[in-house]
Amino acid sequence: MGKKELQVPVVVGVGSEQFFIEKEIKVSPPSPPIFEIKEIKKWIEVYDVKVIPGKVIFNAYLWKDINYKTVEHVHDDSVNGPLFHLTTKIPFGGFVPICPADGEKVCPGDIPELIEAFVEGEIDDLQCKTIVCGVPVYERILEKSVVRVTFKVVRVQHVMIDDFKDDKCKDFDKCKDKDFDKCKDKDSDKCKDKGVDKGKFCVKDSAFPFKGCYY
Repeated sequence: MGKKELQVPVVVGVGSEQFFIEKEIKVSPPSPPIFEIKEIKKWIEVYDVKVIPGKVIFNAYLWKDINYKTVEHVHDDSVNGPLFHLTTKIPFGGFVPICPADGEKVCPGDIPELIEAFVEGEIDDLQCKTIVCGVPVYERILEKSVVRVTFKVVRVQHVMIDDFKDDKCKDFDKCKDKDFDKCKDKDSDKCKDKGVDKGKFCVKDSAFPFKGCYY
């Protein structure tokens, strides 16, 4: 019996941290000021990730795609105006402490892997109020967001295992052709003797190490 060497990734540790991000975003000018925010889509882009002793350091962007209503004219107590959008990215970065597994240490050279990065909560505070056609609108947004980033750290290790071989099954194709075909008939006498229904499948004793009739 021989041995084989496997190369496997082993989890060294996992860590998660929150980050507070604040930025004032100028909307107008050049775009029209905000009458009402319709929708905000956001996502996190993480890059330049490295492992240092006990920690993972990284850089990232918080992307925000803001769709908002504007005021073009007002009549009969109605406000008309087109939809505009503003897409912006807010840079941030930091480090995440890694809680090591038992007996492990997080070291440079280990491999960081991002598990998740998402916005846990946010406040979009409209700022710089002005008036258009008698309607209040806003020229800036003060963005406040809490972002959670989670990493795991893995290390490639080499593991030796026994190369198991089952002599009974080394010529499996021959067994299958010889024995399974003889017993695949639903009306097999062997199945009838054991009280097995015709819809069951009976395997010949010598064809498979587990004896009996199978559904």
